[in-house]
Amino acid sequence: MKRTVLFAMLIAMIFSSMAYARSYTIGTHHWIGFSPNDVAHVKGFWKAQGLDVELVNFTSERDACNALINKRVDIAYQMMGTWIGFYMEGLPITLIAEVDWSHGGDKVIVKKDSDINKLKGQPFGVYVENPAVLFFLNKYLEKNGMKLPDVRIVGGLEAKELADSFIFNRLKGLVLYNPQALRAEKEGNGKVVGTTASYPGCMPEGVAVRTDRLKDIPREDFYKIFKGWIDAADWIRNKANWEEYKKILNSKTFEGEAPYSDQDITEMYEGVRIHDIKMLQERNKDGGGLSLWLKEARTMLKDSGRLTKDFDPDKIFDNTAITGFLKAYR
Repeated sequence: MKRTVLFAMLIAMIFSSMAYARSYTIGTHHWIGFSPNDVAHVKGFWKAQGLDVELVNFTSERDACNALINKRVDIAYQMMGTWIGFYMEGLPITLIAEVDWSHGGDKVIVKKDSDINKLKGQPFGVYVENPAVLFFLNKYLEKNGMKLPDVRIVGGLEAKELADSFIFNRLKGLVLYNPQALRAEKEGNGKVVGTTASYPGCMPEGVAVRTDRLKDIPREDFYKIFKGWIDAADWIRNKANWEEYKKILNSKTFEGEAPYSDQDITEMYEGVRIHDIKMLQERNKDGGGLSLWLKEARTMLKDSGRLTKDFDPDKIFDNTAITGFLKAYR
């Protein structure tokens, strides 16, 4: 009788816990910088926090962003400049946290027989025509005595299509990211003349939500989401997990693509910087790295005639969840 009562109490506790557990759908896409999402999901790091998370891995940036806008995911990971682009289209976006940046994974590529200074006025391909990519390209052009308006931007192509256009000589220059950038180099007679590593922090990436959904996610649940990400990032940094990590990348992060070699995966991983606790604090604090980047990005957009809708850097970024989490984490 006593065992029956104890068992009944245990079942009640389990169902009570399940009743209060919240479920979230997180949107990500095929980019190694966002792979901690896949690791957190596969290794159960979110489940350990009591969260029921569905992870949706999109094959394109726009699909991932549209899913957030259309409320098919609750939060999503993307380049911060991409979120700014969606905001300027009139969509209700609030940035929540920067978690990594491209550090060589995004590249300016031209034909080996080309000179960047001779491409003035020529079509220049970008995988997305948004502030994230344009900010990086403008950095490179400024280094070579030009500015963004000096080239004719060609957007609207997915990464694979853009690589194909370069390979078949329809473009002489482009900005592209791994793994498709590797194809442009190897199959398109391309040479890399600049990367995001040349300008550390020029392409920050992270979390955003719809502004009108922000109030629906308790602060404590943001903490749990961040904790799952950090546990995953720490797991990835442990070299003992590298073989399993490569399997997760090929089966989850790049699901549906041909498996990548050890060399390709190593190069892709070296092309990003997934922030540790110290960098998370530095980039997300009041007046920190992301706040400064937002101000500089606004200036670039205004100077190049691309600020289609003005934004306040101090309002579009709500850092209360990430700074609260980091304070509690210490």
